Amino acid sequence: MTKEEKITKICEKVMVTREEAEAALNACGEDILDAVLYLEASGRLRNRKGVAFTEEYSEEPVKGEPVKQARKSESFGEALGKFFGFVVKLIKAGCENCLDIERHGESILRIPLIIPALLFFPCFWLEAILLVVGLFCECHYSFSGPAFNKDNKLNRAARKASEQAEKWKEDFNRGFENYDDMQ
Repeated sequence: MTKEEKITKICEKVMVTREEAEAALNACGEDILDAVLYLEASGRLRNRKGVAFTEEYSEEPVKGEPVKQARKSESFGEALGKFFGFVVKLIKAGCENCLDIERHGESILRIPLIIPALLFFPCFWLEAILLVVGLFCECHYSFSGPAFNKDNKLNRAARKASEQAEKWKEDFNRGFENYDDMQ
């Protein structure tokens, strides 16, 4: 669309003079919508009704702009297949990766992560209580498997939780001994 056509279209739709339309287009980089918004913000519109603009569509992309590919819609079967593929991948990861429980440097138990994950909702409080009691009974937790290495964030957090539980236990014992000495 040429500049003259844009000026004419703005004049027809919002009833401004050619000079006002041209000034607005120049101020807004020849963008029609921005020019109309500019005119509205400056209070120059005479037509207070809704205004609609359309521009010609070109199949050729503008130079320098990436071409957006239209996304084809998936069928229900494809979406269902993707969902079940995700579920299978999640179950596989839950079976390959484990929660390791150690006490005094000796491995007590190795549980695939899918088991605590499945019990999370029905038995959350039981799992939480057992984990905390285990920390105070000198159990140390770590995660192993393809998704974890020895020094990942989750293992560092488990190590810090064990250290903090040891500190609390020592503080408790020290406070208990001091109370016992007072009597």
